[in-house]
Amino acid sequence: MLAMVAGAAIWLSGCQTTGSIGAAHGNVNEGAIIKVGAYMPVGQQVVPPFGYVAFCIRNPKECEGGTDAPKAMTMTPARWAELNQINDYVNTNIPQVEDVANYGVNELWSYPNERGGDCEDLALLKRKMLIERGWSPSDVLVTVVREWNGDGHAVLVVDTDKGEYVLDNKNWAIVAWADAPYTWVKRQSRERPYIWVNLDQRSFRLASNDTLPPLGSPIPFIEATKHTATAATEPAKTDQDLRPSLAAELPQAPTAALAVY
Repeated sequence: MLAMVAGAAIWLSGCQTTGSIGAAHGNVNEGAIIKVGAYMPVGQQVVPPFGYVAFCIRNPKECEGGTDAPKAMTMTPARWAELNQINDYVNTNIPQVEDVANYGVNELWSYPNERGGDCEDLALLKRKMLIERGWSPSDVLVTVVREWNGDGHAVLVVDTDKGEYVLDNKNWAIVAWADAPYTWVKRQSRERPYIWVNLDQRSFRLASNDTLPPLGSPIPFIEATKHTATAATEPAKTDQDLRPSLAAELPQAPTAALAVY
């Protein structure tokens, strides 16, 4: 009973290719750290990528928690160095391989395995490593974007008191969000990691109309899977398993669009 995730298939789900991977490092901030500009405009709650939904169903504890009062990380030279170290470490040491070669399916969000991972896998790993080093989950947000050619891609956006920065596997230099060469689509909410919010200003509506579930509430799409008749006997659902259910909710959507958005 995954009707509450209907529509996810028309939203960008993750990276389409591991091509164009570069190693252009920017200068580490050697002097005073200054504010890099306005924060990213954030709109209403939207349906999470179906790959993320399946990731949470398989790894519920990775998607729990939240806060009603997020506070941006204080950016110090040590924290800046930490961002660069983790970004460089993951980009350098994790082989970058597409899901179809790694798992035999077109889309599966997971932490990298011994063969490596693609863009969302690397973003998830960077998020995990930063949380283990004291960053709040509300400050490290998996984000999906479009590239110049329309391909889907996933990056990690970190929220600090000096602005929001992008950790990416295609552009290794950490830059402010406004300097990243992408069209912003949606990202995790700062208040609840399993909720996603709109970044596409063309389709904004008032986010103030949205309500947040109380802290500690069950994750709706995980609860939905518990009430299916076969949940106790079937293996955990994968992103590929979810795809037919989502497609059934969108009979008018072109097949090609379901594979990309």
